[in-house]
Amino acid sequence: METILKEYTDRFTDFSKKSISDFILYNSGIEYCEPGYSYGPKRRDYHFIHFVKEGKGLLEIEDRTIEVHENQFFIVPANVVSTYTADKDDPWKYCWIGFTGIESGNFIHTLIQSSEQGYVMDCENASFYEDEVNRILALNHNNRSSYFKINGIMYNIVGTLLEEVQAKDAASVHDASAAFQAMRYMDLHYHDDIHISDIAYSVGVHPNYLSLMFKEEMGISPKKYLTNLKTNKANKLLMESDDPISLIASSVGFSDALSFSKFFKKEIGCSPSEFRKEHRAK
Repeated sequence: METILKEYTDRFTDFSKKSISDFILYNSGIEYCEPGYSYGPKRRDYHFIHFVKEGKGLLEIEDRTIEVHENQFFIVPANVVSTYTADKDDPWKYCWIGFTGIESGNFIHTLIQSSEQGYVMDCENASFYEDEVNRILALNHNNRSSYFKINGIMYNIVGTLLEEVQAKDAASVHDASAAFQAMRYMDLHYHDDIHISDIAYSVGVHPNYLSLMFKEEMGISPKKYLTNLKTNKANKLLMESDDPISLIASSVGFSDALSFSKFFKKEIGCSPSEFRKEHRAK
């Protein structure tokens, strides 16, 4: 039985800097597992995707057990507990990428929403992704040029995967509800100065209709969803970066620090500076 384990972890960038990047590789690797090999239960600070080239196994996540086989991939979002186990008779051979960053959650959300099973999807050829990961593993990992090359390969993997998903999901995207399309729009444009009228226009409905449908389908108003997005992103930047308040304001869609501070104090109950000081102290 052939077993292989090769991996690369980015030690060039501090994790605190990774989490506030737009999209950055955390680690990648290839493993041909022994029969019955199991990993977990474990929770990670970053997202990861495994591409199964051969064999099969089980993914356990959120009280669900899902079989994953050749030319499928499984997704585990950051901070979600998972266990995955190779089949005893036909153990899987897979490669993986782990990644983080402010925009990485949008990418994971897009993939999960496109999957009937939530965390598992088909791919055309998992060997392609193994070849790409092998390109990462073959580079010299100790210099700045390789850092950019490695992340370039990671972007190629992500772009190819999105092309596959979007091709399969083209019909359902056109038929997606106005509420779902609006949610996707906000996920991608929360950092712009957008309003409900802009969101409604993007999906081709009246703002009042959008508000009604969104609340019925999502359980909250589109305004509240957008507010939560901006607040959560701002909280993360305040806690994990040294960026000035003015830069954080523009990063979550405000034209100046004053309007952002008024918004933040209304939602959180304290100023951005006070929030940063309190949570850094902890």
